[in-house]
Amino acid sequence: MKLFTCLLLGGSFDWKQPFQLIKDPSAARSSLLVDVDQTALKNDKIVELLETAQSVGQVGSIATEQDRLKVEMLAQSLIPFSDSKQPARYPLEGVHKLVYSAAPGASSGKIGPFVGKVSQFFEDDEIFYNRVEFGPLSIALRAKREVRNNDTIKVSFLETAFSLFGKTLKKSQAGGGGVWKVRFVGTYRDGDGKEKLVRIMETPSLFVLEHSLN
Repeated sequence: MKLFTCLLLGGSFDWKQPFQLIKDPSAARSSLLVDVDQTALKNDKIVELLETAQSVGQVGSIATEQDRLKVEMLAQSLIPFSDSKQPARYPLEGVHKLVYSAAPGASSGKIGPFVGKVSQFFEDDEIFYNRVEFGPLSIALRAKREVRNNDTIKVSFLETAFSLFGKTLKKSQAGGGGVWKVRFVGTYRDGDGKEKLVRIMETPSLFVLEHSLN
């Protein structure tokens, strides 16, 4: 890094003293220990958030204000630990399961007295699907996302499809959308050692999603 910094700034680099890049080995070890500690702390914080969110339930709108605040505070505390300073640009693929949503209505999986399983499926860098499943019945909202800056995406809803036992019953155009903020994206290992990716978004309601990486 020192070499590249010198070149960028138009300075010179002393090739006669290459080992000055690490003057104190103990300092390098200390830096490594700090990184390890930060990773462990991030992992613990993610686990605490997920466990709390799961105990509260995925539909935050029907939880107590105290429980909602608890989840929000844990989510807020994770933001500085994001794996990327450009969370909205983080590449996404596969299925991401909803852990928690503070949004009222169908986006949290609640339709009337029923609560379905909610997930996002990423087809490519632009197209994704918000899906709600009630047993054999599936409702999929096709959407397009456009990265606006490092932590913001613009989402446009395109089409809604209803399926039963995997067979499409009806499709209709969907309108609307919004601007979503991606506040955190980071990996952690669960109790079984499996690596997973967690995202925290504001739509503006708080959303927490989890994706298995292996």
